[in-house]
Amino acid sequence: MTVLSTEAIRRRLRESDVARRLVISPLLDEDEQIKRGQASVDIRLGFNFCLVTASLFGSIDEFQDTSTERKSFRDLYRREYVPFGSSIIIHPHQFVLAQTLEYIRLPTDLMAYVVGRSTWGRLGLIVATAIGIHPSFAGSLTFELRNLGETPLTLYPGQTIAQLFLHSVVDENGRPSATTPSVTQYVGTVDMIPQSISSEKTRDRLSKLIERFETRSKI
Repeated sequence: MTVLSTEAIRRRLRESDVARRLVISPLLDEDEQIKRGQASVDIRLGFNFCLVTASLFGSIDEFQDTSTERKSFRDLYRREYVPFGSSIIIHPHQFVLAQTLEYIRLPTDLMAYVVGRSTWGRLGLIVATAIGIHPSFAGSLTFELRNLGETPLTLYPGQTIAQLFLHSVVDENGRPSATTPSVTQYVGTVDMIPQSISSEKTRDRLSKLIERFETRSKI
């Protein structure tokens, strides 16, 4: 798996073949975000955040019996829009979801990894995300931000928050992949709030196994 240099990234952004074109938009300062001689793209904080609210129930359990007992993930978060020029403060040990300023679309022969900037890490800010981004992903990325330091951190939309490393995807013969786009819960316009923990198929199988072992334990 080959890592794209920034020169290769720039070429893919200008690719005439739409199917092979990489989309990262907007780039507020291309020379600053895609520095020549390196191998990544700087990505920035957007305007939308989700702050975790105090939990009104003991735990998140996707195997509760009825839909009325199963709490919505939306109950855990409070949405906040922060315009340019304004800021948001992440206090020590606070957890916040955030979106990228950029919309990203990967062609079928590229995947990406997101890595937090070391400068933020040294200040205590951990930038976690779905580290691997699959081919054909389209949408904004969601960050899971956690301040592990002892000092509040002020963040502004437009600040560089992480780096995107792009890799080529090849088939078993070493040729560029041309896979059919996959469908996941996070493709397209991305909602930061999770929709489910497991797929419906996996949840059904696990539920049946749980029921079976509970029944045996009562015998």
